[in-house]
Amino acid sequence: MTLAQFAPIADLLAALGVMVSVAFLAYELHRTRKQTELSNWRELLDSLVSYKGLTQDPEFADLVERGHADYASLSPTEKRRFGLFLEQGIHVVGNFVKHNDSLPRKLEGLDDAMTNYFIDWLTTPGGAAWFAENRKLGHFMPSTYRMLDGFLARGRQITDR
Repeated sequence: MTLAQFAPIADLLAALGVMVSVAFLAYELHRTRKQTELSNWRELLDSLVSYKGLTQDPEFADLVERGHADYASLSPTEKRRFGLFLEQGIHVVGNFVKHNDSLPRKLEGLDDAMTNYFIDWLTTPGGAAWFAENRKLGHFMPSTYRMLDGFLARGRQITDR
């Protein structure tokens, strides 16, 4: 057999090698994307745990309870603290909504649970008063207001998953 006769076989082997390499790269990209998504979800869950953990301080928990009961009765400093707490929570839920298309199956229902937190927080007398007052200030992007309005219009989602 001459060298010219081996050329088609060599071309076929080279093409197969390229195809295997591309398939392996696609697999690695898929795996890396999944790992990145899981890492993002871990960070989001950590941010939720940290956010909720703020109320472990009894003084702050009392402020949050009083704020939810009657926002108008809070001092200006307390209004600021209560408002920033709610704002931070809205940012946390916004991150969940932004990433919920990659929600792992094991976390199914977490998006409804997050929605319910914020429906509860923004429909208390104090939460609703804060939201109405601060909406005028435009501290959030228009898409955030649309998200929150959608949550409030939809109401509480109780699911049996």
